[in-house]
Amino acid sequence: GGGGAEGGSGRTTPAAQRAMLNKDVKLEELSKYFHLPEKAVAKELGICLTSLKKLCRSYGITRWPFRKLKSLERTMKKVQTEQDAVSTQVPAGSGDG
Repeated sequence: GGGGAEGGSGRTTPAAQRAMLNKDVKLEELSKYFHLPEKAVAKELGICLTSLKKLCRSYGITRWPFRKLKSLERTMKKVQTEQDAVSTQVPAGSGDG
């Protein structure tokens, strides 16, 4: 258990980048940046890398998913090209006994 300090003023600021200094970035907000490298995200949010890492840990994210997403992307592209290659090689109506 942890103590939740709630002091949210219901003010909506246009382009609230400077206001991001208070660590109140929602997980859904954070997930929009998963395709970016960590440093770029920290810059976007206007916080330092350490703050971003702490924020992630508070949401149970031990490491930034950027690299994993990139490798997944690469794997998917590889699979697709392999599938394309296979589908052109298969002769019609040949059955392996």
